[in-house]
Amino acid sequence: MGSKHNKKRYMIVKYSLNMKGTYDELVELSKKSIGPGKLVQSGVIIDLVDKEVLKCEVPGQPNLVDHISYDTIYKHFHKTYGTILDQFIKS
Repeated sequence: MGSKHNKKRYMIVKYSLNMKGTYDELVELSKKSIGPGKLVQSGVIIDLVDKEVLKCEVPGQPNLVDHISYDTIYKHFHKTYGTILDQFIKS
């Protein structure tokens, strides 16, 4: 990304328990820095510019932030949200 894209860009994933007892996933793409509130409320946060996993707490899984690579988690979310992620990164 060129100088126009020097701001940090994040993919933020929040999980919530639905009425069926399973988890819903809410994905947000943000150009703003991550504040303490978002950091606490979110399950997964990846930095799309520096290509690093900032947080990875998936319901029912141990804290994976030290055990999962950026490429692995990016590929996982790209399967479902690829078009949106590609548009966001190019914008």
